[in-house]
Amino acid sequence: MAKFSQFALSPELVHALEKLGYVEPSPVQTSVIPRALEGRSLLCQSETGSGKTHSYLIPMLEKIDFNLPRLQGIVICPSRELARQVYEFAFAFTKYLPRFKVRLFSSETETTQNREGLSMNPHLVIGTPGRLADILSSLYELDLHQVRFLVLDEADMLMELGYFDAIDELYDKLPESTQKMVFSATLEENLKTRLGRYVDSSFLYTGGDNKTAALVSHHLVDIKHRGKTQALTTFLKTVPSYLTLVFASKKEDLGGAYEAVKESGKSAILFSGDLSTRERKAALRRIKDNEFAVVVASDLLARGIDIEDVDVVVSLDLPSDLTYYYHRAGRSGRFGKKGDSYVFYNADTTTLPKRLMEEGVPFDFYILKDEGLVPDPVGLAPKKKFTAKKPFGEEEQLEVRKAKALSREDKVKPGYKKRQKEAVEKVKRKFRRKAIKDKIRKARTEAYKAEARSKKK
Repeated sequence: MAKFSQFALSPELVHALEKLGYVEPSPVQTSVIPRALEGRSLLCQSETGSGKTHSYLIPMLEKIDFNLPRLQGIVICPSRELARQVYEFAFAFTKYLPRFKVRLFSSETETTQNREGLSMNPHLVIGTPGRLADILSSLYELDLHQVRFLVLDEADMLMELGYFDAIDELYDKLPESTQKMVFSATLEENLKTRLGRYVDSSFLYTGGDNKTAALVSHHLVDIKHRGKTQALTTFLKTVPSYLTLVFASKKEDLGGAYEAVKESGKSAILFSGDLSTRERKAALRRIKDNEFAVVVASDLLARGIDIEDVDVVVSLDLPSDLTYYYHRAGRSGRFGKKGDSYVFYNADTTTLPKRLMEEGVPFDFYILKDEGLVPDPVGLAPKKKFTAKKPFGEEEQLEVRKAKALSREDKVKPGYKKRQKEAVEKVKRKFRRKAIKDKIRKARTEAYKAEARSKKK
């Protein structure tokens, strides 16, 4: 069994890791840390929740010279929430590495507050691209000549949000010898091309083909005629969960879902971009303190944020950019824990679920009823109704004639027409059931074939 002590780390750092509860490295850490300790630049693509943050923090903490009061490492994150999370991970080491100084520069506080106290140079700064460019590149508050490490965290999101101009501005002022480490949950070709300026792909770690956490089970839930909020309250009443994270793409759905959950009696909080910086910071702290059973959130919370004990994720809809589905689902199933991702849909919203299935997401199917979830053997196949007016074949017609004959009496008695009708209906129900079973069997066969074709791809 691998341990952090197997790496070329100082006893002080190994001790700090043990005290903080880090004993066994994850697969991505086992592959990346030795390369990073050699001082070589790298590109890492790995599923969310796999341990990417400590894959770069640990090598930096080992290589930073705490006796040199100069800035030596920069970590760039795409959001203030992610920047604070990385900062908190790093700051935890100061208890066991007392000479280590780390600062957070992000838009959650004013620039003047970020600049306060810089007479004592930090060894590591963590922050968002714009604020880091302001303080380090435009205002020259810190000397960049001793910077040994540059980390781009969640690089795909940095590109999506258009941050690379600010990153380029900062990058141009760093020494050529700076070690570059780039981490991302997804790595499309256009991103790899854009990252070519910072790091080549001579070392590219990929954590398998999973776009989301491997321990997440994916479920499509047919909510039928129910509205999203009604379906959510029924779901929460019948599906047990310790902490449920609910995502919606539309602002009106977020507000409606939050109010519906509160009215149902469950403790809930709303997290979205409409909150002020102070409100978002306070909300995230309360969420991580497990004050709520349900968190209703926009996709702002889908990227890179670690919330312990999320065991159920619910998507009231699917985002138009399906990469966000993988990030949503990846809020559960983190660090060896199992999780479940449920996606609501109905007969009118099957296009995006089908696209995810074509991409290889292994969904199973449920129907939401008042008593809870029941397996759906048909799935996304059309659910056709079999009515009494449907014409029967020769076999069925023969059975109907037999039923009429057997129910006929020698003498006309009261109620004979009713008895005859009931006998015929019994035959028809028998063949309806048979037709439905045949339809389900055919749909299952088609689903298995589709799954086999997708695996071959």
